[in-house]
Amino acid sequence: MRPSRGIGSLMLAALLCTACVSAALAGASSGATQSPTGSGGCGPTPSWIEQATVSQGAQEALTSCFQSSSSQAEAVLRITNNRPYAQLITVTGATLDLAESSFAGSFEAALSRLLANLSPAGTPSPFLLGPSQHASVSIDRPPPGGVQVVHLYPAPGNAFAVGALAWKLLSSASKRMSLPAPTVSCIAAAVHGALSTPPEPELALRRIHACVNAAALQANALRLLQKLASSVLRNAAFRQVLHREGTEAHPARIAYTVAQSNPYLPNAAIRLSPLNLGTLQVGQLTVRHLAATGGAPPYRFYLVSEAGGPAVPSWLKLAADGTLSIEPLTAGSSVNLSVEVVDSNGEHSVFVE
Repeated sequence: MRPSRGIGSLMLAALLCTACVSAALAGASSGATQSPTGSGGCGPTPSWIEQATVSQGAQEALTSCFQSSSSQAEAVLRITNNRPYAQLITVTGATLDLAESSFAGSFEAALSRLLANLSPAGTPSPFLLGPSQHASVSIDRPPPGGVQVVHLYPAPGNAFAVGALAWKLLSSASKRMSLPAPTVSCIAAAVHGALSTPPEPELALRRIHACVNAAALQANALRLLQKLASSVLRNAAFRQVLHREGTEAHPARIAYTVAQSNPYLPNAAIRLSPLNLGTLQVGQLTVRHLAATGGAPPYRFYLVSEAGGPAVPSWLKLAADGTLSIEPLTAGSSVNLSVEVVDSNGEHSVFVE
Protein backbone atom coordinates (compact mmCIF):
# COMPACT_ATOMS: atom_id res chain seq x y z
CA MET A 1 0.00 0.00 0.00
CA ARG A 2 1.34 3.40 -0.87
CA PRO A 3 0.08 6.98 -0.84
CA SER A 4 -0.97 8.45 -4.16
CA ARG A 5 -2.61 11.68 -5.23
CA GLY A 6 -5.04 12.82 -2.57
CA ILE A 7 -8.49 11.47 -3.35
CA GLY A 8 -11.77 11.29 -1.53
CA SER A 9 -14.20 8.84 -3.10
CA LEU A 10 -17.75 9.69 -4.10
CA MET A 11 -19.86 6.86 -5.50
CA LEU A 12 -22.87 7.38 -7.78
CA ALA A 13 -23.68 3.76 -8.50
CA ALA A 14 -27.05 2.41 -9.64
CA LEU A 15 -28.91 5.60 -8.81
CA LEU A 16 -30.65 5.85 -12.14
CA CYS A 17 -33.09 2.95 -12.34
CA THR A 18 -35.42 2.51 -15.30
CA ALA A 19 -38.51 2.27 -13.09
CA CYS A 20 -38.01 5.65 -11.46
CA VAL A 21 -37.04 7.86 -14.39
CA SER A 22 -39.59 9.53 -16.60
CA ALA A 23 -38.72 13.20 -17.03
CA ALA A 24 -38.11 14.46 -20.57
CA LEU A 25 -35.22 16.76 -21.49
CA ALA A 26 -36.28 20.34 -20.77
CA GLY A 27 -36.75 22.69 -23.71
CA ALA A 28 -33.62 24.58 -24.64
CA SER A 29 -35.41 27.89 -25.04
CA SER A 30 -36.95 27.88 -21.56
CA GLY A 31 -35.62 29.55 -18.41
CA ALA A 32 -35.67 33.00 -16.92
CA THR A 33 -33.16 35.66 -17.81
CA GLN A 34 -30.36 35.90 -15.28
CA SER A 35 -28.65 39.07 -14.19
CA PRO A 36 -24.85 39.18 -14.49
CA THR A 37 -23.04 38.45 -11.26
CA GLY A 38 -21.38 41.48 -9.71
CA SER A 39 -22.30 43.76 -12.60
CA GLY A 40 -21.36 46.81 -10.54
CA GLY A 41 -17.79 46.84 -11.85
CA CYS A 42 -14.44 45.12 -12.12
CA GLY A 43 -12.45 43.62 -9.27
CA PRO A 44 -8.80 42.70 -8.78
CA THR A 45 -7.13 39.80 -10.54
CA PRO A 46 -7.41 36.71 -8.27
CA SER A 47 -4.25 36.24 -6.20
CA TRP A 48 -3.61 32.74 -7.59
CA ILE A 49 -3.29 34.10 -11.15
CA GLU A 50 0.31 34.96 -11.97
CA GLN A 51 -0.36 37.19 -14.97
CA ALA A 52 -3.36 38.07 -17.09
CA THR A 53 -4.31 39.72 -20.38
CA VAL A 54 -7.78 41.19 -20.59
CA SER A 55 -9.20 43.74 -23.02
CA GLN A 56 -11.08 46.80 -21.78
CA GLY A 57 -10.95 49.15 -24.78
CA ALA A 58 -14.29 50.17 -26.28
CA GLN A 59 -13.18 48.98 -29.73
CA GLU A 60 -12.17 45.50 -28.57
CA ALA A 61 -14.13 42.55 -29.96
CA LEU A 62 -14.63 41.22 -26.44
CA THR A 63 -14.16 43.58 -23.51
CA SER A 64 -13.42 41.77 -20.28
CA CYS A 65 -12.35 42.12 -16.68
CA PHE A 66 -12.22 40.00 -13.54
CA GLN A 67 -15.07 40.48 -11.11
CA SER A 68 -14.94 40.79 -7.34
CA SER A 69 -16.97 37.55 -7.08
CA SER A 70 -13.85 35.60 -8.12
CA SER A 71 -12.61 33.28 -5.39
CA GLN A 72 -9.85 30.79 -4.54
CA ALA A 73 -11.76 28.18 -6.57
CA GLU A 74 -12.80 30.10 -9.68
CA ALA A 75 -12.14 33.17 -11.78
CA VAL A 76 -15.22 35.16 -12.81
CA LEU A 77 -14.80 37.19 -15.99
CA ARG A 78 -17.32 39.75 -17.19
CA ILE A 79 -17.24 39.60 -20.99
CA THR A 80 -19.15 41.79 -23.45
CA ASN A 81 -19.55 41.13 -27.18
CA ASN A 82 -18.95 44.46 -28.92
CA ARG A 83 -19.74 43.15 -32.39
CA PRO A 84 -23.04 43.12 -34.36
CA TYR A 85 -22.90 39.34 -34.75
CA ALA A 86 -22.82 36.47 -32.27
CA GLN A 87 -19.43 35.18 -31.16
CA LEU A 88 -18.71 31.53 -30.44
CA ILE A 89 -15.98 31.48 -27.79
CA THR A 90 -13.87 28.59 -26.51
CA VAL A 91 -12.15 28.14 -23.15
CA THR A 92 -8.96 26.07 -23.13
CA GLY A 93 -6.71 25.18 -20.20
CA ALA A 94 -9.51 25.13 -17.62
CA THR A 95 -13.16 24.15 -17.22
CA LEU A 96 -16.06 26.49 -17.87
CA ASP A 97 -18.56 26.30 -15.00
CA LEU A 98 -21.92 27.15 -16.54
CA ALA A 99 -23.78 26.37 -13.31
CA GLU A 100 -22.09 29.40 -11.73
CA SER A 101 -22.04 31.58 -14.86
CA SER A 102 -24.79 34.01 -15.82
CA PHE A 103 -25.86 35.45 -19.18
CA ALA A 104 -27.76 38.61 -20.01
CA GLY A 105 -30.20 36.57 -22.09
CA SER A 106 -31.72 33.15 -21.42
CA PHE A 107 -31.23 32.30 -25.12
CA GLU A 108 -27.43 32.55 -24.83
CA ALA A 109 -27.52 30.61 -21.56
CA ALA A 110 -29.57 27.78 -23.11
CA LEU A 111 -27.35 27.46 -26.20
CA SER A 112 -24.17 27.59 -24.13
CA ARG A 113 -25.49 24.85 -21.88
CA LEU A 114 -26.30 22.64 -24.87
CA LEU A 115 -22.82 23.22 -26.30
CA ALA A 116 -21.21 22.41 -22.95
CA ASN A 117 -23.13 19.14 -22.66
CA LEU A 118 -21.68 18.09 -26.02
CA SER A 119 -18.08 18.72 -24.92
CA PRO A 120 -16.22 15.81 -23.29
CA ALA A 121 -14.08 16.53 -20.24
CA GLY A 122 -10.64 17.81 -21.18
CA THR A 123 -11.74 19.41 -24.47
CA PRO A 124 -12.25 23.15 -25.10
CA SER A 125 -15.43 24.46 -23.48
CA PRO A 126 -17.53 26.58 -25.89
CA PHE A 127 -20.09 29.23 -25.07
CA LEU A 128 -21.91 31.82 -27.15
CA LEU A 129 -22.59 35.55 -26.82
CA GLY A 130 -25.19 37.29 -28.96
CA PRO A 131 -24.61 40.75 -30.50
CA SER A 132 -23.97 43.36 -27.79
CA GLN A 133 -24.71 40.75 -25.10
CA HIS A 134 -22.65 40.16 -21.97
CA ALA A 135 -22.04 37.38 -19.50
CA SER A 136 -20.30 36.72 -16.21
CA VAL A 137 -18.35 33.58 -17.00
CA SER A 138 -17.07 31.38 -14.17
CA ILE A 139 -13.93 29.37 -14.94
CA ASP A 140 -12.66 26.76 -12.51
CA ARG A 141 -9.19 27.14 -11.07
CA PRO A 142 -7.12 24.36 -12.69
CA PRO A 143 -6.11 21.43 -10.48
CA PRO A 144 -2.68 21.53 -8.82
CA GLY A 145 0.18 20.91 -11.22
CA GLY A 146 2.64 22.73 -13.43
CA VAL A 147 2.29 26.17 -14.99
CA GLN A 148 -1.09 26.35 -16.74
CA VAL A 149 -2.30 28.90 -19.28
CA VAL A 150 -6.00 29.56 -19.81
CA HIS A 151 -7.20 31.08 -23.10
CA LEU A 152 -10.57 32.51 -24.11
CA TYR A 153 -10.62 32.99 -27.87
CA PRO A 154 -13.35 33.24 -30.52
CA ALA A 155 -13.75 29.91 -32.29
CA PRO A 156 -11.47 29.69 -35.33
CA GLY A 157 -12.52 30.77 -38.80
CA ASN A 158 -15.36 28.76 -40.25
CA ALA A 159 -16.68 27.52 -36.89
CA PHE A 160 -16.99 31.16 -35.85
CA ALA A 161 -19.21 31.86 -38.86
CA VAL A 162 -21.35 28.75 -38.31
CA GLY A 163 -22.00 29.83 -34.71
CA ALA A 164 -22.91 33.38 -35.73
CA LEU A 165 -25.34 32.24 -38.45
CA ALA A 166 -26.94 29.58 -36.23
CA TRP A 167 -27.56 32.18 -33.52
CA LYS A 168 -29.13 34.53 -36.08
CA LEU A 169 -31.42 31.77 -37.36
CA LEU A 170 -32.52 30.66 -33.89
CA SER A 171 -33.02 34.16 -32.52
CA SER A 172 -35.00 35.24 -35.60
CA ALA A 173 -37.16 32.11 -35.53
CA SER A 174 -37.85 32.35 -31.77
CA LYS A 175 -39.50 35.74 -32.32
CA ARG A 176 -42.02 34.15 -34.69
CA MET A 177 -42.68 30.71 -33.26
CA SER A 178 -42.04 28.34 -30.37
CA LEU A 179 -39.14 26.20 -31.51
CA PRO A 180 -39.20 22.51 -30.52
CA ALA A 181 -36.44 21.63 -28.04
CA PRO A 182 -35.10 18.79 -30.26
CA THR A 183 -34.66 21.29 -33.12
CA VAL A 184 -32.64 23.68 -30.97
CA SER A 185 -30.56 20.78 -29.63
CA CYS A 186 -29.99 19.52 -33.18
CA ILE A 187 -28.73 22.93 -34.35
CA ALA A 188 -26.49 23.26 -31.28
CA ALA A 189 -24.99 19.86 -32.13
CA ALA A 190 -24.30 21.07 -35.69
CA VAL A 191 -22.54 24.16 -34.33
CA HIS A 192 -20.48 22.01 -31.98
CA GLY A 193 -19.56 19.76 -34.90
CA ALA A 194 -18.10 22.79 -36.68
CA LEU A 195 -15.44 22.90 -33.94
CA SER A 196 -14.05 19.55 -35.09
CA THR A 197 -10.58 19.20 -36.58
CA PRO A 198 -10.33 19.60 -39.49
CA PRO A 199 -13.34 21.96 -39.55
CA GLU A 200 -16.19 21.07 -41.91
CA PRO A 201 -18.37 24.19 -42.19
CA GLU A 202 -20.31 23.00 -45.24
CA LEU A 203 -21.26 19.81 -43.41
CA ALA A 204 -22.31 21.86 -40.36
CA LEU A 205 -24.59 24.07 -42.46
CA ARG A 206 -26.11 21.02 -44.17
CA ARG A 207 -26.80 19.56 -40.74
CA ILE A 208 -28.56 22.77 -39.68
CA HIS A 209 -30.77 22.58 -42.78
CA ALA A 210 -31.53 18.95 -41.92
CA CYS A 211 -32.48 19.99 -38.38
CA VAL A 212 -34.85 22.61 -39.81
CA ASN A 213 -36.47 20.19 -42.26
CA ALA A 214 -37.04 17.64 -39.50
CA ALA A 215 -38.62 20.16 -37.08
CA ALA A 216 -41.89 18.98 -35.55
CA LEU A 217 -43.95 22.04 -36.52
CA GLN A 218 -47.26 22.74 -38.17
CA ALA A 219 -47.01 23.15 -41.95
CA ASN A 220 -47.16 26.96 -41.97
CA ALA A 221 -44.58 27.30 -39.18
CA LEU A 222 -42.28 24.77 -40.84
CA ARG A 223 -42.40 26.66 -44.13
CA LEU A 224 -41.56 29.88 -42.31
CA LEU A 225 -38.60 28.26 -40.52
CA GLN A 226 -37.33 26.81 -43.80
CA LYS A 227 -37.62 30.22 -45.45
CA LEU A 228 -35.64 31.82 -42.60
CA ALA A 229 -32.96 29.14 -42.89
CA SER A 230 -32.62 29.67 -46.64
CA SER A 231 -32.21 33.40 -46.05
CA VAL A 232 -29.88 33.34 -43.06
CA LEU A 233 -27.64 30.44 -44.07
CA ARG A 234 -26.92 31.55 -47.61
CA ASN A 235 -23.28 31.71 -48.78
CA ALA A 236 -23.21 35.52 -48.87
CA ALA A 237 -23.99 35.78 -45.16
CA PHE A 238 -21.35 33.14 -44.35
CA ARG A 239 -18.68 35.01 -46.31
CA GLN A 240 -19.67 38.33 -44.75
CA VAL A 241 -19.14 37.05 -41.21
CA LEU A 242 -15.84 35.42 -42.17
CA HIS A 243 -14.64 38.63 -43.80
CA ARG A 244 -15.48 40.76 -40.77
CA GLU A 245 -13.74 38.36 -38.42
CA GLY A 246 -10.75 37.92 -40.74
CA THR A 247 -10.17 41.68 -40.97
CA GLU A 248 -10.73 42.32 -37.25
CA ALA A 249 -8.52 45.24 -36.17
CA HIS A 250 -8.90 44.39 -32.47
CA PRO A 251 -8.95 40.60 -32.15
CA ALA A 252 -10.00 39.21 -28.77
CA ARG A 253 -7.12 38.05 -26.62
CA ILE A 254 -8.15 36.99 -23.14
CA ALA A 255 -5.69 34.80 -21.22
CA TYR A 256 -4.18 34.23 -17.82
CA THR A 257 -1.46 32.06 -16.29
CA VAL A 258 -1.66 29.95 -13.14
CA ALA A 259 1.69 29.36 -11.43
CA GLN A 260 3.10 25.92 -10.66
CA SER A 261 1.97 24.31 -7.40
CA ASN A 262 3.66 21.88 -5.04
CA PRO A 263 2.26 18.36 -5.71
CA TYR A 264 3.72 16.83 -2.53
CA LEU A 265 1.44 18.20 0.14
CA PRO A 266 -0.84 15.36 1.34
CA ASN A 267 -2.93 15.91 4.47
CA ALA A 268 -4.72 12.89 5.93
CA ALA A 269 -7.06 15.19 7.89
CA ILE A 270 -8.72 16.49 4.72
CA ARG A 271 -11.78 14.38 3.92
CA LEU A 272 -14.73 14.58 1.58
CA SER A 273 -18.06 14.76 3.41
CA PRO A 274 -20.73 12.14 2.54
CA LEU A 275 -23.29 13.11 -0.08
CA ASN A 276 -26.68 11.51 -0.70
CA LEU A 277 -27.92 12.24 -4.22
CA GLY A 278 -31.15 10.28 -4.00
CA THR A 279 -32.91 9.28 -7.22
CA LEU A 280 -31.93 11.16 -10.39
CA GLN A 281 -34.23 11.63 -13.36
CA VAL A 282 -33.26 11.41 -17.01
CA GLY A 283 -33.02 14.84 -18.63
CA GLN A 284 -33.39 16.68 -15.33
CA LEU A 285 -30.51 18.77 -14.05
CA THR A 286 -29.55 17.96 -10.46
CA VAL A 287 -27.15 20.31 -8.67
CA ARG A 288 -25.47 19.46 -5.37
CA HIS A 289 -22.58 21.03 -3.49
CA LEU A 290 -19.72 18.93 -2.12
CA ALA A 291 -18.22 19.70 1.28
CA ALA A 292 -15.05 18.70 3.10
CA THR A 293 -13.52 18.77 6.57
CA GLY A 294 -10.00 19.13 7.92
CA GLY A 295 -7.19 21.29 6.61
CA ALA A 296 -7.71 25.01 5.99
CA PRO A 297 -10.85 26.04 4.09
CA PRO A 298 -11.91 27.20 1.57
CA TYR A 299 -11.55 23.96 -0.39
CA ARG A 300 -11.31 23.13 -4.08
CA PHE A 301 -12.64 19.92 -5.58
CA TYR A 302 -11.42 18.07 -8.67
CA LEU A 303 -12.39 14.88 -10.48
CA VAL A 304 -9.50 12.44 -10.77
CA SER A 305 -9.63 10.09 -13.74
CA GLU A 306 -8.51 6.53 -13.09
CA ALA A 307 -5.75 5.39 -15.43
CA GLY A 308 -7.30 3.11 -18.03
CA GLY A 309 -10.77 3.69 -16.56
CA PRO A 310 -13.86 5.06 -18.27
CA ALA A 311 -14.01 8.74 -19.17
CA VAL A 312 -16.16 11.10 -17.13
CA PRO A 313 -19.50 11.37 -18.97
CA SER A 314 -20.34 14.72 -20.56
CA TRP A 315 -23.55 14.94 -18.50
CA LEU A 316 -21.61 15.19 -15.25
CA LYS A 317 -19.63 18.30 -14.27
CA LEU A 318 -17.77 19.17 -11.07
CA ALA A 319 -16.76 22.79 -10.54
CA ALA A 320 -13.74 23.61 -8.41
CA ASP A 321 -15.98 25.20 -5.79
CA GLY A 322 -17.70 21.83 -5.26
CA THR A 323 -20.77 22.39 -7.43
CA LEU A 324 -21.74 18.98 -8.86
CA SER A 325 -24.07 19.18 -11.89
CA ILE A 326 -25.68 15.97 -13.16
CA GLU A 327 -28.05 15.65 -16.12
CA PRO A 328 -28.17 11.96 -17.13
CA LEU A 329 -29.18 11.32 -20.72
CA THR A 330 -30.33 7.70 -20.40
CA ALA A 331 -31.95 5.48 -17.77
CA GLY A 332 -29.77 2.96 -15.99
CA SER A 333 -26.73 5.28 -16.02
CA SER A 334 -24.18 4.98 -13.24
CA VAL A 335 -20.70 6.30 -12.61
CA ASN A 336 -18.01 5.99 -9.94
CA LEU A 337 -16.10 9.16 -9.18
CA SER A 338 -12.84 9.92 -7.45
CA VAL A 339 -12.67 13.45 -6.07
CA GLU A 340 -9.54 15.22 -4.88
CA VAL A 341 -9.96 17.90 -2.21
CA VAL A 342 -7.40 20.72 -2.02
CA ASP A 343 -7.39 23.25 0.82
CA SER A 344 -6.29 26.90 0.81
CA ASN A 345 -2.70 25.89 1.69
CA GLY A 346 -2.46 23.66 -1.36
CA GLU A 347 -2.60 20.50 0.76
CA HIS A 348 -4.79 17.67 -0.51
CA SER A 349 -6.67 14.66 0.76
CA VAL A 350 -4.96 11.27 0.85
CA PHE A 351 -5.98 8.03 -0.79
CA VAL A 352 -4.14 4.78 -0.03
CA GLU A 353 -4.07 2.07 -2.68
